[in-house]
Amino acid sequence: MTPQFILLPLMAALAFIGYARCFERMFLMTFMASTAFAVWVYSLHPPVPDSYPYWAGAGGLAGIAALLGLLSRRAGPQPEALAEEGPEQSGTDVVVDGTNVIFWNGDANLQTLRAVVDDLKKKGMMPFVFLDASTRHHLGDPSLDERSFARALGLKPNRVMVCPARTEADSFILEFAQAQKLPIVSNDRFADRAELAEGLKLIKGGVAGGNLMLHGV
Repeated sequence: MTPQFILLPLMAALAFIGYARCFERMFLMTFMASTAFAVWVYSLHPPVPDSYPYWAGAGGLAGIAALLGLLSRRAGPQPEALAEEGPEQSGTDVVVDGTNVIFWNGDANLQTLRAVVDDLKKKGMMPFVFLDASTRHHLGDPSLDERSFARALGLKPNRVMVCPARTEADSFILEFAQAQKLPIVSNDRFADRAELAEGLKLIKGGVAGGNLMLHGV
């Protein structure tokens, strides 16, 4: 058995895994790049009967990689899993509407959310941060996921949830807060989900003159 016989399949497998990860982290960009590459190759070498199996194989592998990437993007931690994992330190738990908070100082800014998380910790409260999937795009970085958000916020990954695409974080926030009987940091009054929000304590806030204010802590 030659080294090439061992290395070539291994390199192909690693390349496929990396390709699937690209779909997971930057789905639209990877899809567009793959399509552009396929069109370029097609213009240079139009398909002929002998090449049909290769085109079908390449298309099938690309489709599988895209599917794996999508499944991985949507398989983030569920609210129940957030509650089951142990806290990173002692303190009173609190839910944070992260997508709402990033706009407290005007344009979307992750540092505003980090300031709120840090202030809550100083007050002896441990945040569970929920974010709409669209938050990545508001911040201009589609590659952000639970782990990268957690690092930026100084939290463990089990304290951050990026909600699935085409859903709203509000329902996840309210259901989790009701189940755990926790207050919510948000300026949203949740008027469209008043029944689900009933009885929950809301902690409102804002930034004025560069100073963070939280009301009702």
